[in-house]
Amino acid sequence: MSDTYILGPARIAHGDGTLTHGRIAVDRGRIARILSEDGPSDLGLPDGAIVAPGLIDVHTNGADEFLFNRDQGNAVEVASRAYARQGATGFVAGIMTAPWESMMHAGAEISEAANQLVEAGDPIGARCLGIHFEGPFLNHKFRRVHRSEWIVPATIERAQEMVDACRGALVMVTMAPEVEDVDEIARFFFDQGVICSAGHTAARYREGMLAIGLGFRTITHAFNAMSPLDHRDPSILAAFIQESRTTVQLICDGYHVSPPMVDLLYRTLHERLVLATDNMPPAGSGYRIEGGVVRAEDGTIAGSALLMDQAVRNLMMYADIGFETAVISATRSPARLLNLDRELGTVEAGKRADLSVWSDEYQVLATIVGGHAVYGAAHLYRPSRTASA
Repeated sequence: MSDTYILGPARIAHGDGTLTHGRIAVDRGRIARILSEDGPSDLGLPDGAIVAPGLIDVHTNGADEFLFNRDQGNAVEVASRAYARQGATGFVAGIMTAPWESMMHAGAEISEAANQLVEAGDPIGARCLGIHFEGPFLNHKFRRVHRSEWIVPATIERAQEMVDACRGALVMVTMAPEVEDVDEIARFFFDQGVICSAGHTAARYREGMLAIGLGFRTITHAFNAMSPLDHRDPSILAAFIQESRTTVQLICDGYHVSPPMVDLLYRTLHERLVLATDNMPPAGSGYRIEGGVVRAEDGTIAGSALLMDQAVRNLMMYADIGFETAVISATRSPARLLNLDRELGTVEAGKRADLSVWSDEYQVLATIVGGHAVYGAAHLYRPSRTASA
């Protein structure tokens, strides 16, 4: 593909809830202009195709058979290609609670591997947008598959080591806000520009509101690894639903959260809902896919088998909303959470040409990262009549 071209015509789901018809002019990796549907193009699309922003997964443990914890830097390229097949142009690499030195080593290796892909030139797939530490400052009662002996006290020294290990790539940390000294750690991370996410927590509503005051801005896998949303003694989730400054991350597979509750959550949150997969490749003998989720040997849910494009289709079905609305929770909403919405998340002039192309049946046809087709290039054909952007 040329660095400068016109794509379309097609339906365009802009990432803000609107759906228009038009063409997209791309110039050196960015969206130059949105054009009317009438006129010549360099690259055409199948009838009925929809162009949307690239999807972004803020919580994933790996892809295919590769885990970020185990395979570390080697998992980055695998995930990059795998996410491109899902219509995703970005993902945040998640590191689960593990022996401390192993977590720090994984952070360094993933950061280095992500930088090497950038330095190599043209993208091969979705970008690694940073690193997410899910732990180790968690509540033992709600640790789930995070092993108890690897959960450690929260200290400023450990927080600084996490930041240093990732070499500027740390973007999010999941912590239980009620754990001793996490309030001090949250302020430190806030000053470092690292997003604090509440998770694996026994906190109730009041503690949730205090956490939000400390700088927590999102909550990890809503309803899971936390107290139920009781009507007399609300859990922390109620605080994050109520507070407009926050977002709520949802594993929209129909198993972690039932479809009626997904619908209820969406009706309450709308654009504050962020789709995330918590994808957990069943790598090794200790994990298996059963009942639609990935389980450990003792039957505990370890993560999902969900892919980002399926999450969008599920939200459409469970909440009875159109594609142009559902895709917001996988594009603009996660971009805002990651403070990348000036660059990503919507189809508009000036932003990165990170795009997903869908069929009229909402299947991913192609993925474009920085103006380059990294998946499904065969679906981008050259019309007989062409023009230069």
